[in-house]
Amino acid sequence: MASLAATTTVRRTRVTTAAVLDWLMIAASAWLLFGLFWDGWAHGYGLPDSFWTVWHAAFYSGYLAVAAVVGGAIVTRHGAIPAGYGWTTVGVVVFGIGGVFDAVWHTLFGIEASTEALISPSHLVLATGIVLMVSGPLRAAWLRPRARGTLNEALPAVLSLTAVFSLFTFMTMFGGAYSALIAQGTTTSFGTMERQLVAVFFWSALLIGHVIVALRAGTLPVGSLTILIGVNGVAMILMRGHAPIEVQAAMIAVAFAAGIVGDGLLWWLAPTLDRPWAVRAFAFAVPAVYWALYLGTVALAFGTWWRVPALTGVPVLAGVVGLLISALVLPPIPPSGEPR
Repeated sequence: MASLAATTTVRRTRVTTAAVLDWLMIAASAWLLFGLFWDGWAHGYGLPDSFWTVWHAAFYSGYLAVAAVVGGAIVTRHGAIPAGYGWTTVGVVVFGIGGVFDAVWHTLFGIEASTEALISPSHLVLATGIVLMVSGPLRAAWLRPRARGTLNEALPAVLSLTAVFSLFTFMTMFGGAYSALIAQGTTTSFGTMERQLVAVFFWSALLIGHVIVALRAGTLPVGSLTILIGVNGVAMILMRGHAPIEVQAAMIAVAFAAGIVGDGLLWWLAPTLDRPWAVRAFAFAVPAVYWALYLGTVALAFGTWWRVPALTGVPVLAGVVGLLISALVLPPIPPSGEPR
């Protein structure tokens, strides 16, 4: 009995220690991404840029915070890397190398402008380091099956997923739901329909790709989509910051409304690996609902030159994109041993 009690105490201590590490990583990741989005905001407004800016200070101090959390965790474990944080440790190193690379790159080629800043090789190295770092709590949750139930239990994993998704939407802001053309929400701001369709389909694929991976791993409890879509919407819209305040408020409301409806669908359809039809329906419905709310809000509140065929057809096609992504992540014919 004493041995069993001691074992139980050790397990509880490990769970508590892991939870503390996850939350410290979430806090440090939020600091890092706040600096990144602040830097993106400054670039969007064309403010003078150099390494010595307050937004760069926030960004790189966020990296130091992440490195301190990871390094401290390894030290307290006598050199052992915490479960799920192996790639996070690699990310700390990759980002450090990327920082040196970025300084050399800017010295040789100057400061990038506009979209160049998103596709610069040195910045892509930094982005790789970031995604490896901020995804630590998510990978750790995948190794702890008992922490996958309620939103309260899975919250660090959900916030980590949101951080990963937000990094991808940041790096592809030129072609997503919150690009300057769409987010302005005026009658002349949509640009060519072809360009906007690419943005709609790409963003839908990106969203459902993240959602289905989390769903398959068991880290998508009800409430996750409100956080994922809503928080990402706030970050992207405020970072872009070029639209009138009423447009920004409307788009933020759309993001949270779509997340709430998505969570309702998650609860109602209960998509799981042994209910593939529910996964397909869910993957179709989430992007379709988002774009129906988005385009409906723009058309009714601000006006658009898009006609009814486009306004009604685009959400359906966005849903088809989600459906196809679900077939890639969860194939119709599962590997041997998995439920059909």
